[in-house]
Amino acid sequence: MSDSLKKYSFSDLLKQGKIRIPKIQREYAQGRADEKVEEIRKVFVHTLLLVVKGKRPATELDFIYGSNRKGAFEPLDGQQRLTTLFLLHWMMGMELRVAEDRKHSVFTYETRNTSEEFCDELVQHDALQLVKEALAVSKKQCKDLPPSAIIKKRDWFKWEWKYDPTILSMLVMIDAIFHEMGEDWNMDMATCRQNLEHITFHLLNLGDFGLSDELFIKMNARGKQLSDFDKLKSTLEEELQMQQKETNEQGLPLATEADEEMWRSMMDGAWIDLFWHKYARQAIIDTESEDADARKKRRLAAAKLSEVQFKKLLLRLIALQLLENDNTSKQLAEAAYDMRESNIDGLLFAYTDSLTELRSGEKHAVVPTTTPTLNFKQLIQDVCSLICEDSNGIYFEISYLLPDTSHIEKDKRTLFDSFLDTNVPNDVELTFYAMLLFLRAFPASKTRKNEQELAAFHFDKNLHRAWLKNLEAWVRSARNILLNDNNNQRIDKLQFSKEATFSLKQMVKDLATYVHEEGLNLEKDRHAVKKFLKDGTKNYQRLDNQSLAEERLKAALSLLDDEWEERIDEVEQHPYLWGQIRCLLNWSDNHLDAFKKYSERLLGMLGCIKDYSLTYYIAMLTFMPNCWEENNRLFLYNKDRDNSFKRYLREHTREGQAYGKNIKALIDLWTDSYPAMSAIDFLKALIADRQENCAPWIQCLVKCPTILDEAWNKRIYSQSGHVIIAQRKTLNGHCLDPILLYLRNVCQKDKIENDRFTFYDSKGEYEHAFQLQTDNHQYLVEWYGTEGEYSIKTDHETAAIVFAQQDMIEHMEKIIHGCGLAKGSQVTAMG
Repeated sequence: MSDSLKKYSFSDLLKQGKIRIPKIQREYAQGRADEKVEEIRKVFVHTLLLVVKGKRPATELDFIYGSNRKGAFEPLDGQQRLTTLFLLHWMMGMELRVAEDRKHSVFTYETRNTSEEFCDELVQHDALQLVKEALAVSKKQCKDLPPSAIIKKRDWFKWEWKYDPTILSMLVMIDAIFHEMGEDWNMDMATCRQNLEHITFHLLNLGDFGLSDELFIKMNARGKQLSDFDKLKSTLEEELQMQQKETNEQGLPLATEADEEMWRSMMDGAWIDLFWHKYARQAIIDTESEDADARKKRRLAAAKLSEVQFKKLLLRLIALQLLENDNTSKQLAEAAYDMRESNIDGLLFAYTDSLTELRSGEKHAVVPTTTPTLNFKQLIQDVCSLICEDSNGIYFEISYLLPDTSHIEKDKRTLFDSFLDTNVPNDVELTFYAMLLFLRAFPASKTRKNEQELAAFHFDKNLHRAWLKNLEAWVRSARNILLNDNNNQRIDKLQFSKEATFSLKQMVKDLATYVHEEGLNLEKDRHAVKKFLKDGTKNYQRLDNQSLAEERLKAALSLLDDEWEERIDEVEQHPYLWGQIRCLLNWSDNHLDAFKKYSERLLGMLGCIKDYSLTYYIAMLTFMPNCWEENNRLFLYNKDRDNSFKRYLREHTREGQAYGKNIKALIDLWTDSYPAMSAIDFLKALIADRQENCAPWIQCLVKCPTILDEAWNKRIYSQSGHVIIAQRKTLNGHCLDPILLYLRNVCQKDKIENDRFTFYDSKGEYEHAFQLQTDNHQYLVEWYGTEGEYSIKTDHETAAIVFAQQDMIEHMEKIIHGCGLAKGSQVTAMG
C-alpha cells in the first residue's frame, strides 16, 4: 500500500494542520433524531467506546479522502466520521484549540457561520467538567440530565445556534457518547485518550494524486451524498482535467478542453439517455397504475439499475483500454482483468495508484509513452460508437440491431447485455471487444438532427443494411471463435486473455488492409467480411484457429450459393451447436445435399440425446462396444469445454478421421438401414437387433440402463480386462463393476430385503464383489483374474467355482429369482 493510504488516527491528521468541512458538504447527520440514524449512531458510538475503554484493541473506519486547501485539510468523504471523532476527542478531554491563538478550534465547519462559531466556542470549555456536572445533577435529581441540556443553558450558547441542524446534531452525539460511557466516566481518562490512537482510518489525500476538491462537487440542493455513479463521474472528470495539464513526449496535451466539453455533454446527454431508455423508461410506464409507494420503489430501482449498468460500461471499457496497452503493468492489468461487478470499482484505485509516483512531484507535466493513461478521446469514441437513435428519439445500443443468432446464448440478451452482466467471462468480454474493434475500424454512418449536436447518433437501419450484415458476420464469427464451449484454446487466464486481445487487434487490422486493397465498401458490399474470411490464411496466437478455419470454410460456402448461407444459418441456430458445425461440414465433404441430410439427422439425434440419453448410450454401446475406450467416457449433453458431445463433435484424434466419428457412423447406419424411423425408434430398434451379440456387461446395461447413472460424467475404464465405471476422474476413487451392480438391481427388482445382499466396490471389504444370503446358503461373487471371469464361493463348498461372465450372470439370476429367501435372515461375515 502506498504512503498516501497509510493508517491515520484523528490526532495524526491534526498534526498536519486544521480540519475544515467545506461549504459543498451537507450538514452533520450522525446526530439526527431519526430512528434509522439513531440505530446507526448507537452501533457506531458503541464500537468507538469499546476501543476507548480498552475492551477492543482497535477499530478501522475505512477510507477518508480530501485535499489540503488554504492551510487546512478538507474532507470530501468522511465528514461524518471526522465530526464524530472530533466530538469524541473533546469529550475525552483532548486539547483541540489552535496552538497559536487558542481562540479557534482545530476542527471547524465552513458550511454555516453558526457551525464555525459553535466549534470555536465548544473547545474553550472543559468537557469533563460538563460531564461531572451532568452526573452530579442527575444523581441529585434522580433523573437524567444530559450534557446538551447544560450546554444550552450556558450564557455562551447563542440563541441562533438552536436553529443550526449541524449544531443540534452535535449536541445529540455528545449526549450519545455521554450515555454510552455510562458508569465508566470514572476511568483513567489519560488511558482513554491513549486508546483514541487505536481508532484509525486510511487517508487518501487527493493532492498526492494531482486531483482537486471537485470530486464531490456534484451534490444536490439538499447536500445528499453522491451515488457510486456520481463519484465515478466526478473522478473521471478530475482525471480529464488533470490530463489537460499534462503532455505526451511529443508535447501534445493528453486531453483538451474540447474533450472535456464533449465528455460532459455526452455524460449528461445521449449516454445517460441510452441507459434510461434501456433500463428505466419501460419500468416507469409499467408502474403508472400502481400505488404511489410501489411506483416510487420500482422507479427508484430502475433508475439505480440505469446508473449501475452505465458505471459498469465505463469501467469495463476502461479495463479494455488498459488490457490492450502493451505498457500496462502486471498489477494494473490484474485489476483491469477482474471485471466482476463486485470488484470493478477497484480499477480506478489501481489506476491512480499506478500514477502516484509520476504525479507526486511538482513537475510531472510530461507523461512517458510507457506510462498508460486513460485515453478519453478513445473512450468517448467507443461509447458513442455503441449508441444509436431512432426517428422517435429513442436511444438504443448497436448490438440490438443484430439478430438473435449473434447473441452469446440462444436468448434475447444482446452482446451489449451480456457484456454488462454481473460477471463477464473472458469469451464474452473478448467477443464484445471484437465488436468494438470493428466499430473503431468501420464506424457506422450516423447523422445529426441539428448543427448544435456535438455527436451524431441517428441511424436508419434500412439505409445501412449492408453494413449491418458485415457487422453481424464479424460478431458471429468472433463469437464462434471465442466462445468457451466452441473451442479448445484456453483464454481463461490474464496472459491468455491479453494474447487473444492483441490477436483480435491484428485481425481487425488485417481486415481493414484487405478491405482497402480489394477496394471494398462495407456500406455497399454485404459480403465484405465473409470475403475476408474466405481469403484468409493467417493463424493468430491464442485464438482457436480450428474454429477460425471453420468460419473461413462457412464463409466460402456461403459465398458460393445463397442456399448454403441459409442452411448454415439455420443449423447454427440449434441451441446446442450454436455456431459450431464443423462436423457437418466434414461429414458432407462440402456437398450441399449431403449437408442437408446430415444436418437433419444430427439435429434429430441431438434432440434424442437430450431427452433420452440412456437410450442413446445403450444404443451406441450395442452398436460400437468400444466407443468409450479412446476417451474413457461416453460424453455428456452439456456445454462443458472438455467433456461434452459438443467437444466430441469438434475434434478428431487422427488425420483424416471424421469429426465425432462414432456419431457419424451411427447416423450413417440410421440413414442406410432404418431411414424411415424417428431417432428414438431407430435407437430402440438398434438395441433390440444387436443386444444378444454384445458383451455381458453391455447386456446388463440393456436390462438396467440406470446403472450408467452411477458413472461420474459417464466415465468407463478397463482395468486388466475388467470393465468398470468410475465415480471420480481417475481410478483412484471408488469404482464399480456394472455386472455386479446389475445383480444388485435384480435383487431390488425382486424386492429382496436389503440386509440380504451386499454390493462391494473397489474400496470395499471385498474388492469388486457381491454377497447374497438365501434360505440355505451364502454366495460371494468376485471378479476373478484377467480372463474376464468371476468366481462364486458358497458356504458349503471348499473352493470357489470359476464362471464365464454370462454363465455367472445366468446362474446368479436363477438363484436370486428362485431362492425363496427367509425374511429376517442376516448375511454373516465370511472368511
